[in-house]
Amino acid sequence: MENTVYISLSRQNALWNQMDMVSNNLANMNTTGYKSVQPHFTEFLSRSANDEHLISDKLAFTHDFGIVRDFKEGVFSSTKNPLDVAIHGEGYFVIDSKEGVRYTRNGQFKINNEGMLVTAENEAVLDTSERPIFISPNEKTININQDGSIETENGFIGQFKIVSFADQQKLRATHDGLYRNEKNNAVEDAENFQLEQGMVEKSNVNSVEQMTQLIKLQRAYENIQMMIDTEHTRNQNMVSVYSRTSNR
Repeated sequence: MENTVYISLSRQNALWNQMDMVSNNLANMNTTGYKSVQPHFTEFLSRSANDEHLISDKLAFTHDFGIVRDFKEGVFSSTKNPLDVAIHGEGYFVIDSKEGVRYTRNGQFKINNEGMLVTAENEAVLDTSERPIFISPNEKTININQDGSIETENGFIGQFKIVSFADQQKLRATHDGLYRNEKNNAVEDAENFQLEQGMVEKSNVNSVEQMTQLIKLQRAYENIQMMIDTEHTRNQNMVSVYSRTSNR
């Protein structure tokens, strides 16, 4: 009888985690370059107390094994800011963050007081030589070509380092749209990409789809809670009846 509650609780816990992920997706629907996530479920089998029987009795619990990130490209939005850059196709910008090298699809950049091209959090954007990119304050015309090369009225400045990964699912989100790469995940120069100047890649979250999913998850959670409550009442009634019978 306890098994029913335990199995229900495992499913309810998984639903709670899934609702948390959907809520996070909705909260980031306007975050530049954000990629939505969803849980990855597996079946966890446990032997019951009846294993000595000829027919084994296994219990199946819900186990949220991890997350799967949807890396499909988001919609592009025009900003007309020459320092905003979107990646069409595969690839990530390389950022020299405070925690080490990180990667991002968020191409909203700016020039700091030192003339360095940085992210909104003042972390350096790296070029193909893995060095910061500097643009002189007196350079007025900034052109970013589709291959990532940067030119001004004074000529070539540098070129964005754009990389791709053997397995994008091994990227781990850190902060401000940045990703950390696992050590065993090969990183290489991206090939199938084009940079779009004056554009940003919006979140790939489908708000209608996520809201519909959230409603379904809430209803499923409530239904399981009703089942747990019913089982609890049934157990109480059973104990009450047994107690009255044994006292006769």
